[in-house]
Amino acid sequence: MKRIVRPISFLPVLLLMVACSKEVSQDDLIKAAVQLKKEQWQADQLAVCKQKLYVKAEDYVDSLLVATSLDDKLDTIQKPGKPSKPPKPSFKSKPDSVVIDPIYKKDN
Repeated sequence: MKRIVRPISFLPVLLLMVACSKEVSQDDLIKAAVQLKKEQWQADQLAVCKQKLYVKAEDYVDSLLVATSLDDKLDTIQKPGKPSKPPKPSFKSKPDSVVIDPIYKKDN
């Protein structure tokens, strides 16, 4: 048990010595914070720029693919032509059994 207690008791003393060894001024903290913000902003701007570039490249490639696909028709099967009209059926004419008198009679 004493073997475990002895190293643990020296641990806080060791941490206190390491933590207090270097003093950091407020100017250094501000510079570090500004530098961190600047790096984050640059990374964000680079991501936005890449996204815009990818969209432009996508549009360009899509337009090229459409232009080449219009030249090469994908559907090689031609549409069938219009069928010709069938001939008119012949009807049997029935003889008129009714005699029609003319409406206006010519008197000569």
